[in-house]
Amino acid sequence: MTTSAYKRTILITGATDGIGKQTALDLAAHPDNFVIIHGRTEEKCIATKEWIGKENGNSSNIDYVAGDFAVLKEVAIMAEEVERRFPELNVLLCNAGVLYPRRLETKDGMESTFQVNYLSHYLLCNLLLPVLSHNRSNVIVVGSVLHTWPSLDWADVMAEKEYEKYLQYSRSKLMCHLMAFALHRRMNIARQHVNVNIIELGKEKEPNNNGKLRTTSALSSSMSTLSICRQAGNLAQLIEGPCLEKISGKYLDPSGKQMRSGSDATDERLQERLWSYSKELCHDYM
Repeated sequence: MTTSAYKRTILITGATDGIGKQTALDLAAHPDNFVIIHGRTEEKCIATKEWIGKENGNSSNIDYVAGDFAVLKEVAIMAEEVERRFPELNVLLCNAGVLYPRRLETKDGMESTFQVNYLSHYLLCNLLLPVLSHNRSNVIVVGSVLHTWPSLDWADVMAEKEYEKYLQYSRSKLMCHLMAFALHRRMNIARQHVNVNIIELGKEKEPNNNGKLRTTSALSSSMSTLSICRQAGNLAQLIEGPCLEKISGKYLDPSGKQMRSGSDATDERLQERLWSYSKELCHDYM
């Protein structure tokens, strides 16, 4: 399939629910955009495509790819499909994420939050670099202010000794920040035309004195429709605007203003340690 008639060919991970779904709707409403929906199953992708087509009155600029981020092999197959079917891809929005109340393991034998929120995005970004580099692209990683809360526990990355859902979620977001900065540096050194930035969507609260997180706007299962629409609208405006064309390696608020990252996130030694660790975990697919 050729999408050369469009200014932007956009892949959104986790686009069948929540903010990802609403962002896909908003972006698909613009005639300059071709939107690729990603979801865990083909059934969910088809349902989302039909819903967007009905809402916008047009589905000609929407397609989908399915792949379960809890299975690295499916991520690799999906990346190959994207590269083959959508060679004009020039925007990758890393949005997919989970928050599990109890510890689960994937088919790859890894903790689910770690793999779905972070490692599968690491693998996908690396596998799509050839096409992204060719097309002068933007990689946008959905971040979280919660990345400043924890440090990584290298003795328990998979949370086998201790699992607390908000702690593991926050650590997965710290890993996403570390990955984005490391990827930016690699693209800069190699003089590749790929901008990599992290976007903060909402105001999540810090842990209370007991080390537990209170209900947060970005994590609450009862997030209002208005909040989802507002955050998705911010994302769509950033993607369609000029801001991301000019900067890379930044942590941005919903308006595109630079924010200060946590000290762990900007630690290059920590970035490289995580990159090497992740590369080893994904070695069968890279």
